[in-house]
Amino acid sequence: MATAVEKAVTALRTMIINGEFPVTERITESSVATLLGMSRTPARMALSQLEAEGLLLKLEGRGYKIRPFSFRDLEMAAEVRAAIEGVAAARLALAGCSEQTIAAIERSIAMTEGIIGRDHLTRREIAVYQEANEIFHSTIATACGNDFVPLSLEKISSIPIVSPGAFAEVEGMAQAEMLRMTVGHTQHVIIWDAIRSGDAVRAENMMREHAGAPVRYAKLFIGPSYQEKLLETGIVSRDEG
Repeated sequence: MATAVEKAVTALRTMIINGEFPVTERITESSVATLLGMSRTPARMALSQLEAEGLLLKLEGRGYKIRPFSFRDLEMAAEVRAAIEGVAAARLALAGCSEQTIAAIERSIAMTEGIIGRDHLTRREIAVYQEANEIFHSTIATACGNDFVPLSLEKISSIPIVSPGAFAEVEGMAQAEMLRMTVGHTQHVIIWDAIRSGDAVRAENMMREHAGAPVRYAKLFIGPSYQEKLLETGIVSRDEG
């Protein structure tokens, strides 16, 4: 059973990654305790852990603020994620899949397939797509037979946009995001076909393309306006230089 600190860390991490805190907001143990309905001690420990993860910056005096990630940060993190997940897909293709793994992946694909044909997106569909995407990637990572894969991906999961299941909901971008989600679903089908066929090379290459593409695909399908709208939310900051 998760402790109060673990629950607080999970809740705060999700809120930060989803852009639910204004980037300029001072986050204190008192405000977190009130927000999550807990005492200050687990709130303080959760904030300290998120600082160690790199999601928060300690302010002078009391409190923290969200650490902004630049687009270059996101691209470099995606490069690392692509390499790790590519290894996982290749290993799983070579090792074969358990019935439990097959059931989880096929459920994930069925969930996304049920969304991409819709005329428009609602918050509920976005949440379902996020869940399905996370199931797909985490199942491959945990079933590949290398315990260092999920351990390595755990750090990446704290970075907005790049983490599996991430979906930055930006006003006015739903139609373009549907196109990007459709491509993602199609790639899941291709990756899964390669894994089931035992084609490790194809599985690794396709997973590298898919897992390394969040920022690149946003630029390709949505264009510069996507970056500008993300900058407005405070999820990311402008690249320096």
